Order: sequence, then C-alpha cells, then structure tokens
Amino acid sequence: MVDSKRWGFLVVMFLVGCFQSLESPAETPATGTLVIGWASTEITPPAPVGLVGQKRKRISEKVLDPLTATALALETRASDGSMIEQGVMVSCDLCFIAGKTQKNLRQKLHESLPDLDPEKVFLNATHTHTGPQQVTGSFRGLYDVSGDEGVMSADDYGAFLVDRLVEVVEEAWKNREPGGLSWGLGHAVVGFNRRVVYFDGTAKMYGQTNREDLDRIEGYEDHNLPLLFLWDQDENLTGIVVNLTCPAQETEHLSDVSADFWHDIREELRKRQGGSIHVFPQCGAAGDISPHLIYRKEAENIMRERRGLDTRGEIARKVVNAIEDVLPYADHDIKWEIPFSHQVSYLDLPQLDPPNPPFYETDNPSETEIHLLRLGDIAIASNPFEFYLDYGVRIQSRSPAPLTLIVELSSMKLGYLPTEQAVRGGGYSADQFLVGPEGGKVLVDKTVAGLMEMWE
Repeated sequence: MVDSKRWGFLVVMFLVGCFQSLESPAETPATGTLVIGWASTEITPPAPVGLVGQKRKRISEKVLDPLTATALALETRASDGSMIEQGVMVSCDLCFIAGKTQKNLRQKLHESLPDLDPEKVFLNATHTHTGPQQVTGSFRGLYDVSGDEGVMSADDYGAFLVDRLVEVVEEAWKNREPGGLSWGLGHAVVGFNRRVVYFDGTAKMYGQTNREDLDRIEGYEDHNLPLLFLWDQDENLTGIVVNLTCPAQETEHLSDVSADFWHDIREELRKRQGGSIHVFPQCGAAGDISPHLIYRKEAENIMRERRGLDTRGEIARKVVNAIEDVLPYADHDIKWEIPFSHQVSYLDLPQLDPPNPPFYETDNPSETEIHLLRLGDIAIASNPFEFYLDYGVRIQSRSPAPLTLIVELSSMKLGYLPTEQAVRGGGYSADQFLVGPEGGKVLVDKTVAGLMEMWE
C-alpha cells in the first residue's frame, strides 16, 4: 500500500509539471539545410570624389586599388524545401554605412526580390579612410565638393553605390546553392590600442609614448582572428568571413581611392589559395584600435623591411598566415544542416543630455539597428558604432556561443561609443559622441539577452 503522504506529494509534483508544461518555453532555432550564395562587385567611384576619414578635405587624385562590396546570402530550408530563416550580409570597402544607403537599398530590394525580407539585409563597412562619402551634408560640410568642377557629389556616389549594392545582393541571392559552414580561430597581431594615458589622468589618441609622464596604453587589444569557412557540396572552399579587430586605415592619409589593407589581404590570399575564393571582411569592436604602431616602432619596422614588405603587405602577411594556419583544420567539422536564427532589433539607447555630437552629423540613435545571428555554434552581433573594444569583450565573454563575431560600423552611422574610463581621460574619440557608456551598457545587455534567447 502506498503511503498517503508520499502519494499526495507525487500528485502535487505531477500537477506542477503539468502547469510548467503549459508555459511557452523559448524555442531553439529550427535546424535546416544550409543554402549559400556569394557575389562581389566593384563600388569604386567612376569619377573623382571627396574622400572621408580625415579632418580635412581631400579630392581623390587616382584609384590606387578598387573598392569592393561582397555579399553573402544565407538561408536554411526545411525538408519540403520551404524557407526557415534567411539573411544577407554585405561588406563594403567604405568608411561607414549611411542609414540612407541601407534604407534605399532595402526599398529597391523589396521590389526586385519579393522572396527576400529586406529587413534582413544589412551592410557593414571596413572603415577605410580613403573612400567616398555617401550623403551630401554629412560631416557638417567638412567635405563639401559642390564647388569643385568634375568631382562626383556625395549624393551621386550614394545613388551609384545603391545601384551596385542592389546588383550584388540580387546576384548572391540567385546564386544560392546547398553548402556547408565551419569555423576556426586564428591569431594575427594587427590592431593596437591607440589611446595613450598620462600620469595626470588625461588621454590622447596617438599620444607620444616617450614622455616622462607616460602612464600606460589605455585599453585592451584583441589579436584573435575569428573565421567562418563556406563550402560547396563537393567540399570546395567558396569563401571566408574574416573578422579582424582593426579598422582599415593603415594608409589613411592618401588622396587616392583605396580599400587599404583589405586589398592586400584579398590579393595575397587568392595568390596562395586560388583566385575564386570570396573574402568577406568584418571589422570587430575597434573604436579605440588602429593598425598604427604606438611604441617599439623602430624594431617592428626593421623586421618588416627585412621581409621586403610595406606596412600593408606586412598586415596581409600576418592575416593570411593566420588563415593558412587554421585552414588545414577547417574542414574537420563542416555542418550542412544548422540551426539558424536572425533577429533584427531597433534599440532606444540613452543619449547625452545635452548631446555632445561628433564633428560630423549622425543618424538618430533612438532607433539603433542591430542584427543578431545564430549560425550553428556561431554568433554574429552587429552595431552601428565605432565600438570600443571593451564592449566587444563584454559581449563575447557573456555570449552562450563558443565563438562570437562582433561587427561594428553596420547599418547606420552613429559615431564613437567610448567607455567610462575613456570619457574620464578625454581626447579625440572620447570627448565627442552621441551615445556614451550608459548606452553602451544597454547595448551590451540587449545583445547578450538576444543571443541567450537563441541558445535556450
């Protein structure tokens, strides 16, 4: 005979279980067959343009190397062929992404690709300082070329750019074929913290380090190199997503149109691995990072010269060496069916009151667009800022994914997002901004919460 107290306990537990089962649990993204499409196109301006990225007006004198836009279309399908999830990422050799550029692109795609959700198409910039602006009036007229004969206006380039982006997205979407995804993690010493702190607590971007009052370099550096490898059905490598925590501004002062070191990386990788591989650049959380050396310059330059390389060639050597170090292991765990989730969110981030805007105009941060993706084991989290590295470290440390790719300078242009310690030190990149450390914390928390939902 069953003890009455024990029986009562079992009944209560059974009822609790029933009530718990009536709750709506968070759903893990459905697993589906992965479908991949690639396309690349030139976005080099067809005429001289005003170049953005410096605090002075520059008119391009020539094209040193082409600007490229690379589109990666991703989709998962159920066994009956129906679409489960989708998204298109587009990497552009530009200084930033204007909100108007992405908006106009989506409007045109809505008409040309009815089976693609335009909200799930998002752009990111490599932050080259030798590319054209996209919107007249941006940067408060600092780069006004309206009086320069024969120079392409920002609005005209913006229209040209959108047309090219429509073409490359359409091509990538139509090129979709079943394929596979794998990932790897390499290491390349490219980006360095560029803020120098002195004993009085002040900080300066690219400050002198040979002063007696030098205290420290302000922040962390991330030399990890997250990599995503995309494969066709015959296990041939079709492209690589390269997530580098460094903006493309090694030769940023030139008066030439240039993709900066990403051109050299593409050329070196294709020389070693074959010319058909697509390279998809992403800039990680690098608002306080640059490729410029802060100290130990002489020894570094001597070693570079011994190799017979210029500074961009040295960066390409490091990045491609890191890729090739990982490549032999990249095909060990190719996934052909993955859980895929793509969330688009618009955050109302707290602003400074009164605002302390940068010297250039910004889009409204009350609808800050972020994209969160789960691709199998991998997470991707975008933001529209020049995002200080500490925020990226917080997201990666709290993310449920074993590898999380941070993508800054995406979807719109909102300027720097400095940390609290940077604001205390002041100096360029930390004394003029629209969203500050309070907004940075909100963005980190919302990003982590969104990723957590994808893994529950």
